[in-house]
Amino acid sequence: MAGWLRALAALASAGWVVPMWLGFWTVLQFAELELMPALMQQPRLNSFPFLDFAVDCLVIGFLWLGAVIAGWVWVATGRRRGA
Repeated sequence: MAGWLRALAALASAGWVVPMWLGFWTVLQFAELELMPALMQQPRLNSFPFLDFAVDCLVIGFLWLGAVIAGWVWVATGRRRGA
């Protein structure tokens, strides 16, 4: 049981990387697929809301990271008080 709990804690602690990566990747895709053609005065290729999606991903990632930091601070201070 403790092994599953540790694996879950590891996944929760590192999971914030996925939405952050997706957000930054989406911004880069926006620059490549929308911004560069616009600067070269070419028509838009699609109507996907790149920046709205990127902001949503980054907000989720930063909130998740904040929760992970708060959780590990809570664990660390609880162990210090209990020792």
